[in-house]
Parts: sequence; C-alpha cells; structure tokens
Amino acid sequence: MIRFENINKFFTIGNQKRHALSGVSGKIKPQEMVALCGPSGSGKSTLLNIFGLLDPNYQGKLFFDNSPAPKHAMPAAQLRRTKLGFIFQHFNLVPVMSALENVAYPLHLNHVKKSEQTTRATDMLTQVGLREFIHHRPDRLSGGQQQRVAIARALIHRPKLVIADEPTASLDTQTANIIITLMKDLGKEYGTTFVVATHDTRMANHCGRIIHLVDGQSDRREASWAN
Repeated sequence: MIRFENINKFFTIGNQKRHALSGVSGKIKPQEMVALCGPSGSGKSTLLNIFGLLDPNYQGKLFFDNSPAPKHAMPAAQLRRTKLGFIFQHFNLVPVMSALENVAYPLHLNHVKKSEQTTRATDMLTQVGLREFIHHRPDRLSGGQQQRVAIARALIHRPKLVIADEPTASLDTQTANIIITLMKDLGKEYGTTFVVATHDTRMANHCGRIIHLVDGQSDRREASWAN
C-alpha cells in the first residue's frame, strides 16, 4: 500500500537546520493497521503528514500502490479526496454542521448526488451506532460520539488508507476501547489500511505492527497482534 524510501525532513530554526526525519524507510501492506510510536519530537506527526500528502517538502521517495505520490497541490488534493481518510485527536468536525452533514461532506467534495450523500452518510452513522444522533451538531455529542462521527466521515468514501493522529488520546478507557474496536472492525469490513500516530498503549497494542521512531529515525521493531 505504502512504500517509503530514505525519507528526510528538515526544519530551519534561525540559522540552524534540524532533522525531523532522517533516512526513514519501510513498507505498509494493504489492510494493515500500523502504529507510529515514539516520544514527542520523534517525527511521528511529520511522517504522518507526509503519508497524508499534507507536506510535500521532504526528500526521499513515497509510493502509493507502486505509483509515486504526487507532490503538486492539485493531484495531491485529488488523491486525498478519493483514496485517503483522516481521523484527528480533537475530531475536527465542522461545528455548524450536523453529524449527517459532517459525514456526507467528503461525498460533497467528490460531487456525489445529494440524495446518495444522505443515504450513505445515514448508513455509516448507523454502523457506528449513531443513527438517532444524525441531526445533532458536535456540541451536543460526547467526545466518544464525536470520534465515531469522525471515523464515519473518514470511511464514507471507502478510502484505501486512513491516517489517524492520536485518535484515542482524549478519551477515557472504555470509550477508547470502543473506538479501537470500531476502527478494527470497519477496517476489516472495508479493506482499509490504517496508519496511526499514537502515544496511547491502548491503541498501539491493538495494531498489527509498530514502527518506533526515535529522533527522526526508525528502529524497525515490530509488535504482534494483541487480540
């Protein structure tokens, strides 16, 4: 699904150049759930932004389905709209939109008919257990409910890859376990690959593999499934 070769990323602070990523390489197979783990400043979010085609200013090679990842804005945006989904720690729902409208929004961007948007978004919200909350705005939903809306939004257009940044960090243990189970079950159902940046051992322990980053480099240790 993803192949990345010798990824380097620099930040310039004053007159100093600082490595955020230094020669990171690896592969992520289709339908894997992979965790990016490491201390703050290790490069997790930087690598996640590169995988999500949000940061084209890196050195090295990145491939999706054996095709070079685009770096120009328009083709990158097109690939994000059609092949990628995103889940964030703080949900990033549009506050003036209902749960239904938030979930349908990626379909709107892809010019899907309004009636189909409504049908598919309703079905997705039903799958994540929120059928009775489809007309609620985010401020009327709990944190766990908002994250379920975010998962529904990320999967509504059946992306090949979902990028998740600390999806359980703001949640209590019971809610986090619900979210983890939901991600795994829906990922298997839709054949989706997940790449998750996390400090949360609850999340990491349920991923099939862990890429450990330290000081912008990977030590390539792996974890087995923890079911």
